[in-house]
Amino acid sequence: MGNSERRERIRSARTFLFVPADKPLLIEKALRATTDAVIIDLEDAVRPENKQAARRALEIPSGSEDHPLIFLRINAFGTPEFDDDVRKSLELDVDGVVIPKFVPGESATAIDRQIQLLESGAGYQGSLSAIGLVESTAGILALLNTSNFPDRIERLAFGGADLYADLGVSYKASGPNTDLAMAALVLASAHSKLAAPVDTPHFTLDDDAGLADRSRFASNMGFGGKLCIHPKQLEIVNEIFSNSTDDEAWAKRVMQPWEDKNQSSGAIVVDGELIDEAMIRRARQILGLL
Repeated sequence: MGNSERRERIRSARTFLFVPADKPLLIEKALRATTDAVIIDLEDAVRPENKQAARRALEIPSGSEDHPLIFLRINAFGTPEFDDDVRKSLELDVDGVVIPKFVPGESATAIDRQIQLLESGAGYQGSLSAIGLVESTAGILALLNTSNFPDRIERLAFGGADLYADLGVSYKASGPNTDLAMAALVLASAHSKLAAPVDTPHFTLDDDAGLADRSRFASNMGFGGKLCIHPKQLEIVNEIFSNSTDDEAWAKRVMQPWEDKNQSSGAIVVDGELIDEAMIRRARQILGLL
């Protein structure tokens, strides 16, 4: 896969399925699932005393070329495991890493420099793509005050449970704290021309209605995908974060008269709806023209 194709797949991925790094059979199963990406988790899913052995034994099963994107969720910058996790990512030539406890600004710059050093030391060609997992009050506040992201950051993702732990209150899938954090990710991503962010997992299993509700809320807010913790969640998330046939029909319906309009006209009316440049930008996004 070429670098440009890889980046485009990362930017358009809807489902990201977590799997523990020390469970090889689950990794093989995840790579056969209908997910856009698999996140092999070397951080929270592996006990501290097992991290070294999990990293050393980790292999990517060989398979077809159309397998999902593969990410490693590495341990946080500043931990003893960070450098070894990045080196393992480079050795396995995964599609990218998920950086936990991500904070834009000086911290992100320091992380980027360290990864650059590790890439150079490994003779790695190119730049390792990354998703910044924002899951702390420091991360949310930084999003509101900076648009400085290293080039390797393709997307942001929301870690809701860790944010609430940082706040010192019980986790809630909805509410003002969640809404504020989600808005910060959407606004920062759009402002910095990152791909649409990835929503936090839905932690209640066997709750299709709740999963669908939160996925629709995130999609309507401007998120482009969702972290998943079980394969049974994938179908609902894939469907909701795909452009609907209604969206595509609307985009096609407004594009042709817009392209045919008199260039001196700033807006047109299609089926009683005022269509201006901002609406056409959205139509082009839906049709993959931007």
